[in-house]
Amino acid sequence: MEITFDKFIYPNDLQRQRELFVECFPENIGTSAASIEHYLWKFRSFPNNNTDKAYEYVARLDGRIVGYYAGLPYEYLVSTKKVKVAMVCDVMTAKEARGKGIFTKLGIYATSMFKEAGCSFSIGFPIRPEVIPGHLKAGWKVLFRIPMVGRFMRTDKFLEYHGLGVLSHGANVVTYFLSKVITLLNPIRDDVSVEDYSSSHLENIDGLDEFFEAYKIGREIELNKTVNYLKWRLGAPDREYRIIVIRKDQKIVGYSLVRKVTKEGTPCLGVLDLCLLKGYESYSKYIVDRMTKLAKDDDIELILMMIMDDKIRDYRLYKNGFMKTPYKFSFIVKELNNDIYSSALSNKRNWDLMWIDSDDL
Repeated sequence: MEITFDKFIYPNDLQRQRELFVECFPENIGTSAASIEHYLWKFRSFPNNNTDKAYEYVARLDGRIVGYYAGLPYEYLVSTKKVKVAMVCDVMTAKEARGKGIFTKLGIYATSMFKEAGCSFSIGFPIRPEVIPGHLKAGWKVLFRIPMVGRFMRTDKFLEYHGLGVLSHGANVVTYFLSKVITLLNPIRDDVSVEDYSSSHLENIDGLDEFFEAYKIGREIELNKTVNYLKWRLGAPDREYRIIVIRKDQKIVGYSLVRKVTKEGTPCLGVLDLCLLKGYESYSKYIVDRMTKLAKDDDIELILMMIMDDKIRDYRLYKNGFMKTPYKFSFIVKELNNDIYSSALSNKRNWDLMWIDSDDL
């Protein structure tokens, strides 16, 4: 048996890649994420000036693809300098080829190719602990773990999924009274306007690019968010997002991206991003208030977000009814070029990470 590593060949390898995707991520069977259209959006339409829209590499066993490793060329600002970063996603090894070291060897090969493509470093957000050893062997470092927080609107589906449906009535009574207390603790003023838009109307949001530029000021490491980036990020087939914007004196001072998803049988509002300008952190209550209204209108039970500890504190999320869940994402980094100091990457306070930085949701 001969194992070789090389570039993914589009479109020749596409059908096998889709087969491998549903084999490794069976929870996506029957969803749009398993479609060819989703692949074309994710890996062939990224908004940059490069000929290659994504970095894709494969392991072949006697000519048959048994491993796949991809990176999306995200742009970050590091001390205001624009750098190219490979955001690793859809790392897969066929069941028939596991236990042969392919995961690690393909990781070493792919990240070396990221380096040749000019990436300063690569990042990833694995939640499954069993993949961590393979990443470590390929030269990755686990920098820290990112919490997932949630706020319940109701508990029916969640408790039913976990076999505790008999408790839902009492839990809903508690949740109802907690929501009343949260409302009293976070009074809403009339001099702040709150708007929400469908992602299909992204370009109608006046001042959004200016908000992103203002938000980046003073941040050491930040995804270079622009309206053009969001057009791609929110453009997956069969998905619709809501964009919440708050204004003070006509100026955007905060925004959030949300989408309805199902997690563990529970209808959730997944929060991709939540940003407020410095000095307006307490205005998070206006965004959370709109999130809860959207959730109630759509029979959503739980608002979920992956968010850094500093943001939980600064945005007063506990006061707004959120609590930490048992789930955490590992944030992994592999340095590729010497243009970024290791100390800058390893300092947790330099990062501002949410699901928008990944390919999730």
